[in-house]
Order: sequence, then structure tokens, then C-alpha cells
Amino acid sequence: MRSSYKLLVVLFFVCGTVLRILLYWANPPDNYFDNHFMPIIMIMDSGTLPAKDACFQCYHPPFFYWTSAMIGKAAEAMKIKMSQLLKLLQFLSCFYGICTLGIIFLILQKLPLSGFSRLLAFCAVCFLPRDIYMSAINSNDSISSLFVALSVYVLFLTIERSLHPFILLLLSIVISTAIFTKYTAYVVLPIVCIVFVSLFYRRLIASRKQVALSLILVLLLPITMLSAYFISNKKNYGSPLPGNIQKLNPLLTYPHDTPRLDFISFKPWESIRTAILVPGKMHSFWTLVYNGMWFDNEPKFLHFLDSNKCWWNHYYGWLKGKEKYPGDNLSLSPLTKITGVGLVTLGLFPFILILSGFYHFARSWKGWQKGKGLDMAKMGIFPTLLLSNTAGIIALAIQWPVYSSMKASYFLISLPAFAAFLGLGLMLCEKNKKLKYTVVIIFCLLFGLVGVHILQIVHSLL
Repeated sequence: MRSSYKLLVVLFFVCGTVLRILLYWANPPDNYFDNHFMPIIMIMDSGTLPAKDACFQCYHPPFFYWTSAMIGKAAEAMKIKMSQLLKLLQFLSCFYGICTLGIIFLILQKLPLSGFSRLLAFCAVCFLPRDIYMSAINSNDSISSLFVALSVYVLFLTIERSLHPFILLLLSIVISTAIFTKYTAYVVLPIVCIVFVSLFYRRLIASRKQVALSLILVLLLPITMLSAYFISNKKNYGSPLPGNIQKLNPLLTYPHDTPRLDFISFKPWESIRTAILVPGKMHSFWTLVYNGMWFDNEPKFLHFLDSNKCWWNHYYGWLKGKEKYPGDNLSLSPLTKITGVGLVTLGLFPFILILSGFYHFARSWKGWQKGKGLDMAKMGIFPTLLLSNTAGIIALAIQWPVYSSMKASYFLISLPAFAAFLGLGLMLCEKNKKLKYTVVIIFCLLFGLVGVHILQIVHSLL
């Protein structure tokens, strides 16, 4: 039984890895949401970080761009062509996405889950379409997801090894790196604080004095670096967190629905008729995020599956605010429509299980506190991660109520939380054999559709 479990883990990891590599290999380097190559090339040319307002994406924290540029310089010294260089830089996102799968599994291994629930939760992460998409696109999303997940894992080690000084130092370094990948990665700070507050309150592994000193040690480096970063940005650009609003105001450029942004409704069935962003269906926050997690609703790959290139050219012009919407005469193939409907529909089952796991954890909070000790300290990470991530994205969407503020990719840093709560939800199904087998069948169908969908895109590109 143990050997079968290990074999399935390896199989799922290999399948997830292969899908990411295939889509990366087939996807042209210039098929991206934003041009993150520009800051990298600028660093390679000048040897220094560009000004925050030097290009459209230069405002982001620098870690992804600097490390990519250093790898690019090493490759450049080997006299490789520009096309090969761009493909190499594109591969970094794929590599970070694959590494994240490994870290998610290590996190699940340390949670009080059954082998069945842990296996399916890990498989769901391996086959999550949005994560596969982002692993094929050059951006800082994959690296931020990796370092947030790594922060969670090192936090686990910190708890298990009773605040060992070396692990505390490692945690401080990982957190410091995470917050300089992307603004959304700032969620690691409340995560660390909530864990240490829990340890302080319950005195699980050390005295309160030791816990307080350990928290100071962990936060000293990231807070110092972040403070210096904020001060420098405020002095040079007038804001501690500079953006690119001066170059492009989303409200004046991107199309958006006239009704107020809706944070209550959830209508995933809307994408059954129209799988992509269209006028009149761009105001439901949860619908856009959910659909984007399971299908290419802000299309970067669907146009490769359709021969009507003229329509797509006008459509992308509309998304950029340069043209009128070209009409609803989109002609996707029957297979594309079936996979789209299937993914959005079947994706509801893991989504419901995640909600069930979250509800179960919240309902049994007192029981965890009384009897589960260190498990409670670990599990407290996940609601903090998920709620902090959600609050940040909602705040962004309220400020800029356009589709580009409601990307499913912004939620990928919560992958550890999704996996943990999905695992808890799956455990609730194990007691009933019929329900358990039904879940397995549904998940197999879902993951099979994901494979078909990705391979269809790859086939159209090769």
C-alpha cells in the first residue's frame, strides 16, 4: 500500500511536470500578459536595476528580474541567440512552477491528513490549469508562489524544531526573498506573526520570552529591508509602493462593466455559454476568479485553437481599450467548448470540498486548540494566508474595478491553503465508500479533461 502511494505521488508529479514543460515549450516567448522581459533585458544591458518608472513593469520588486538577468548574462556569455535567451528566461517560470509542486507535497506531508486526501489534494495542484498556464508564461507569478509556499514549509520546520536558531535565520532569509518577488507575497508577514502569536499564547514549544525574541530575529531582516525599500521609493517616486498608473490608467483604458463591482454573486455557469471575458460579464469578482482558475477566460492560449484570427485581433484590441467589442461570433471547436464547460463544471467539486474543509476547520477550532497542539499552530497558517491574499486582491479590485485586477493568478500564492483545505474536505468524504468512489471518479474526469485541454493547446502550437 505504501509503495502504491509513493508510485502515485511520483506519477502525479511527473504528469504535472510534463504538462508544464510541454506548454512552456510550445508557447512562444512573446505570448504573455505583460512584458516582464523588458526589465530583465534592461538589467542585462546596464548592470543595474532600472528606475521604477523606466518601463511598464519596472515598478515590481526586483528579485525576479535581477536573478533572471544574472542567468541571462551567464547564458549571453555562452554566445546564445536572442531567441534562445528569451526561451531560457521563459523556462524560469516553468522551473519555479515545478518546484512549487514539490514544496506543496512536502507541506501536505506535514499535515494531519489521510493518504487518500493528501494524494488527491496534491494531484489537484499538479493539474490546476491556471498554475499550468502561468508556468508557461514569463512572469513573476510563479516565483512569488514558490517563495510563499517555501515560507510556509520553513515555518513548519521552525515549529517542529522548537525555534532552532539556524531555522529561524533560514526563515528570515526566505521571507525577505519572498517580499521582493511581488507585492502579493507580502502575505508572508501576517502568516509569520499569527504563528508566533499562537506559539506565544499557548507556550507550546518555548517560553514566551523565547518566542518573542525569535519573532524579532525572524522579522528584523525583512522589515529592515522593506523599510529601506519604502523610504527609497517614497523619496524617488512619491510612493512607498510605486505602480504604473502614471503610464496607464486602467479605468480610462480597459473595458469594464457599468454596474458596480459585485463581491456577492457567483455565477460560474455564465462561462458555459461564453468562456472568455465579454461585455456584461466582467463585474462578478468571484465568478471571474473561479472561471480563470479552471479555464483560459482572459485568453492567452484559446486563440491558437481558432482559425478566425481576424476576430481575435479585434478582440485583443478591445481588451486593450483600443477597439470596440467585435461581437459574439466566436467559433471555437466542439472539443474546446466541451473541455471548457467540463473544466468549469467539474472544478466546482474541488471548490466545494475546499469550502467544506475550511468550514470544518473553523467549526472545530476549539477542538484543534485543546488537543492538537502543534497541528493547530501549523493549520493556523492557512486561513491567514487565504484571507490575507483575498483581502489584498479585493482592495485592488475596489480601487481599480477592471478585469485585470481580478486575475485568478493572483490567488496562486494561496496554493498551500487550497491544498490543505481540500485535503480536509476530502477526509470528510472517506467515511462513506460510495461518496469516496464518486469523488475519485469526478477527480479522474477533471484531471483527464485538464490533460486533454493542455495537450490540445500544445498540438495546435507545434
